[in-house]
Amino acid sequence: MDEFVEDDIENEAQDIELANLGARLKALYREYKDARRDIEAEWLMDLRQYNGQYEPDVIARLDSQGARSKVFVGLTRTKVMAAYSRIVDLMFQASDTYFGIRPTPRPTIDPMKAMQMRQQAMQEVAAASGMPTADGMNDLVTARMEELEPMFLDAEKQIAEEASKEMTIDILDQLTEANADQKIKSAIMEACIFGSGAIKSGTVSIDRSQSYSKVVNEMGESGFALSMIEKVVPDIESVSIFDLYPDPYCTNLRDCDGLFRRHILTKRQLRELKDLPGFDSEEIEEVIRTQRKGDHTEETHERTRREISGVNDQGESRRYEVLEYWGCIDGQDLQDYGVDLDEDTDLTQQFDSNVWLLSGKVIKIQLNPVMGYKIPYQIFPYERSPHQFWGTGVPKMMRDSQSTMNAATRIYLDNMALSSGPMLEVNSDLLAAGEDPTDIHPWRVFLREGGDGTMPAVRFFQPIANANGLTSIIDIFRRFADETTSLPSYTHGEQTKSLNKTATGISMLMGAANVALKSTIKNLDDFLVRPMVESLFHFNMQYGTNEKSKGDLKVIARGSTALIQKEVQSQRLLQFMSLLGSPEDQMLVNRPQLLKQIAESMDIDPEAFMKSEEEINAEIQQQQAQQQQMLLAASQGNQSPDGNAGMAPPNGVM
Repeated sequence: MDEFVEDDIENEAQDIELANLGARLKALYREYKDARRDIEAEWLMDLRQYNGQYEPDVIARLDSQGARSKVFVGLTRTKVMAAYSRIVDLMFQASDTYFGIRPTPRPTIDPMKAMQMRQQAMQEVAAASGMPTADGMNDLVTARMEELEPMFLDAEKQIAEEASKEMTIDILDQLTEANADQKIKSAIMEACIFGSGAIKSGTVSIDRSQSYSKVVNEMGESGFALSMIEKVVPDIESVSIFDLYPDPYCTNLRDCDGLFRRHILTKRQLRELKDLPGFDSEEIEEVIRTQRKGDHTEETHERTRREISGVNDQGESRRYEVLEYWGCIDGQDLQDYGVDLDEDTDLTQQFDSNVWLLSGKVIKIQLNPVMGYKIPYQIFPYERSPHQFWGTGVPKMMRDSQSTMNAATRIYLDNMALSSGPMLEVNSDLLAAGEDPTDIHPWRVFLREGGDGTMPAVRFFQPIANANGLTSIIDIFRRFADETTSLPSYTHGEQTKSLNKTATGISMLMGAANVALKSTIKNLDDFLVRPMVESLFHFNMQYGTNEKSKGDLKVIARGSTALIQKEVQSQRLLQFMSLLGSPEDQMLVNRPQLLKQIAESMDIDPEAFMKSEEEINAEIQQQQAQQQQMLLAASQGNQSPDGNAGMAPPNGVM
């Protein structure tokens, strides 16, 4: 009996510890959430600006002024889509990838494989000598092996090159199966609008697929049976930055002490967590039973985003709020929950862990399973801001220009409406009875009675139109928007009188505009592409079944930066080709090779358009044969029957 009482006391103490851990993490989440409110307000301003909507205080001020124009110049959306399109065009091209897998400068292969390769070579050298047991010959074999060492290093490099090709194919296949391109594009769109985008990678998921296979029963009859195939695959997910709450004191993920992700799940999605490893199914079922309508409390940014999108906000969500935490947990807390730790582990230390919370209760806790990363989220900025975690997007860059253009455009429309016709001043004492001064139409005649004849009964006044000054302000701040965003108007179709409209000129301008985006593209390389591909690389090295792809390799985020260099190279090749105007200069240049490089820089397959050397030689021989036939025919036609070839009658007289 005493043993059962002690067990109950121990279990109760463990529940209290877990509740304390959940309460501590819940309080930490509220701290992170409160610290992010100011940046949330900025994001909502960016979203309104992108959607062409004024802030509520501006709308209230305009409504209080009566019949005023409320037009919003939609330049922000145009700039955002121009930035998004250019980034996507540079990254996702059919002829190249945005990453590369390369061997290290001095790659090392499997020691057993290297030793086997050298032993086999030593045996072949000894066998070729005919005297493998002589001492002098052993020295000769050793000397020969030293001579062959550079060949072994070249062979190791070749093996590493083959491994890099296999690894590239494996990662490309995983990205395709995970539909990574669409998820990355979604994150890039958020980065263009809000200044930051996020992708989750490094974790794994269970991919369940159905397949029919042929089976034979006991009677020898064959048929097809449906089976469920489960496979562990790397997980790639696009995450909205509104759902991420990082440590407010960090300026990058490397210095981040912890990060929360907020999941809003339906009852069905919450029940599906019970089937995943590590989740407390009893605790999940208990919360569902006691809170049948969910525990989701709507945040301000959720309600505001629905208002901006025009979505009806009536009714209850009937959803559950689940928090996913990545950060440091004390060893004692991990042991209290039953996480396996080594016997000599110092429980006062902190360990990188992953904890899931539901209604303030821990429903999953584990050591961080991600190889090489503390937090499996890649949060990348559009444009970095010093000493800030979150980046700056296109709407924020051009907010002052957009606000000024909106104000100038409203004033312009109000002024044009005011000056579109004359205003009337009416002296009602001088009008005849029954005259209605508001009835204005062409050839209108006003009847008057008495009064001073020098005083008009109706006086017209024409308001001044200030169109020229207002349009100048609008044009100035449009150019300011071009400068602040590094997205000139010609990149999205705007043409001016001073624009060079030749094909070469437009191409050069577009190339220069791409260079202006280089900092943004570099951010994608450093904060998104490299860590995401490295997570797939670690997965394949640890769990992959393709042994040919494993080697001493490194990930290179070369896609976007290399593609910008390709754009610049294309412009330089075109400029170089334009200099070859004289025949003397053209004789000094290998023109087919130049055309081939220009086509490759423009992502055009030169083999599909350029003729091979065999085809060119065949055409030259054919032309030479045709010329010889024409000369032979001409020489035969110039000979007359009397043998006087080329003799014509004098003065043309026959």
